Amino acid sequence: MRCLTRACALAALAAAAVLILPAAAPASGPTAVAAKSCRLSLNQQRHLGTTYVLKLSVSGVSCRTGRKVVKAYHGCRHNRGGLDGTCGSVSGWSCSEHRFNKSRFSYDATATCKKGSRRVKHTYTQNI
Repeated sequence: MRCLTRACALAALAAAAVLILPAAAPASGPTAVAAKSCRLSLNQQRHLGTTYVLKLSVSGVSCRTGRKVVKAYHGCRHNRGGLDGTCGSVSGWSCSEHRFNKSRFSYDATATCKKGSRRVKHTYTQNI
């Protein structure tokens, strides 16, 4: 009976160790790059091509590059329809957006631009 209890206890410890220890990552597999938030000054929020850029996060690129992509995106958007325009790609980046909080006077949107594994995501307000 004592041996059975010890065997069960050892099996439980082994199972717990398997759950706690991280699995080894393959040496040649892709590495994930965490998105980081970029701090925007009030001047940057107001001068990136739209009324306000509220949030900016990047993955695989610097915040400086992220700001350049955002500015180019809004330049493209304005060239393709004024304040209500859209832009599918800019400088080799593929872009999409989701608009919400729409009114006659303004809307909010989240736009994401991708280039391979690199990402630039921003939330903005556009007054119409």
